[in-house]
Amino acid sequence: MPRFRKLTPMPTWLFASLRGYQIAWLPRDLVAGLMLAAIAIPGQLATARLAGMPPEAGLYAFAAGSLAFAAFGANRFMSVAADSTIAPIFAGALASMANPGTTQYAEFATLLALMVGAILIAAGLFRAGWLATLLSNPVTTGSWQAFPSTL
Repeated sequence: MPRFRKLTPMPTWLFASLRGYQIAWLPRDLVAGLMLAAIAIPGQLATARLAGMPPEAGLYAFAAGSLAFAAFGANRFMSVAADSTIAPIFAGALASMANPGTTQYAEFATLLALMVGAILIAAGLFRAGWLATLLSNPVTTGSWQAFPSTL
């Protein structure tokens, strides 16, 4: 195995969450993965519908987010998926530009997702995570309590 590593150098940041993984953990991790899927899949189907997208879009978002975080994230205990709290706001913004269910709506949704991804990548490259500390507890609590009124 060491010879294979010399032939195919892998960046240290790629799949960093798997560093130190032990194969003995695999059976329990498979059970945990099945339990996560049982909980997350229905939630992702519903979140996609809240966003005005077909249900399978939620599965694609869950799979893409999970694979991307596995490759680029550093925490192996985190689950990444679409968020049901922002989906109705997302749908409202998109509905003002296109009718839900149309090709144009799906194109705008894709563009919005790519723009948000680019912003998050830029924030990561510029190490801008400290900006979250500027949000006070009353602001974050107020936003969570005000969310139901958007529904």
